[in-house]
Amino acid sequence: MKIAILGGGSWGSALAVHLARKDNEVKIWEFFAEQAEEMQEKRFCKLLPEARLPENIFVSSMMEEVLPMSELVLIVVPSDKVEITIDSAKRYLSNQPLIICSKGFANGKLLSDAIKEKVPNNIYCLYGPTHAEEVCKDMLSGIVLAGPPSEERDKIKNVIHSHHLRVDLSDDLIGVQVSAALKNILAVFIGFLDGKKMGDNTKAFVITKGLEEIKRIGNKLGAQEDTFCGLAGIGDIIVTCTSKHSRNRYFGEQIGKGRSASDIIEEMSMIVEGVTALEKAIDLNVKLALDLPLITGLYKIIFKSKSLDEVL
Repeated sequence: MKIAILGGGSWGSALAVHLARKDNEVKIWEFFAEQAEEMQEKRFCKLLPEARLPENIFVSSMMEEVLPMSELVLIVVPSDKVEITIDSAKRYLSNQPLIICSKGFANGKLLSDAIKEKVPNNIYCLYGPTHAEEVCKDMLSGIVLAGPPSEERDKIKNVIHSHHLRVDLSDDLIGVQVSAALKNILAVFIGFLDGKKMGDNTKAFVITKGLEEIKRIGNKLGAQEDTFCGLAGIGDIIVTCTSKHSRNRYFGEQIGKGRSASDIIEEMSMIVEGVTALEKAIDLNVKLALDLPLITGLYKIIFKSKSLDEVL
């Protein structure tokens, strides 16, 4: 299958490597021309240095070289860049399905809703506890493909599924997106607790209460309860809150050690989606009129200099 991937970061590159190993023809669109040239010529992504890009992967910063003739498109840009990316891409799209792999919100809306306002293509989501560093090494992982039941969804599953990357199916587009966006916020909080040298009991307390708030938002938006107990829910929470690979947990840890958010973000080479999602979640909290003390508390810690003791 001819597959286009919008976004040449660590996760986009890991997905490209996985799909290329399954003998698909993969093309990556990378926004930064210099990085695209480096990936194409040197066959590696600097954000995923341990993975070599197979020869059946082509990388370009020009969408006209990536999207035409594609049969499947994966969207793997930062969540706050999804809308502008689709605006640029839509002239090159036909009727191929779009798979959202970005995690976050779009101006108070689900990413799927924002994309539906711009293009008529069928939309799916691909989320789960899948760190790029491990997927590119063929370490056993599980992921969820969400979208309306159809032959098309089954076909997409077969394209992605492998012995090393197992794919579960879901028809809950809302639940998987809410989980994917808000678990990053939770990981920032857990990292903050690590930075403050709080204990395992405190972290278990915050994770449990955080999951309750994620469910609260999901239920209000029409999500299915079971989603939060699966790979895209608690599974992704576990890996993002505990892993050494988690940039969100690392960011929170550095904040807990007393560093400024701007300094940490400046030194990191990857987007901290939890910070972006946190600001969007506060707007969502007001819109939905919910009681979310953990999410609002973390917002006050990072942006209003409130103390951890006050929030807890």
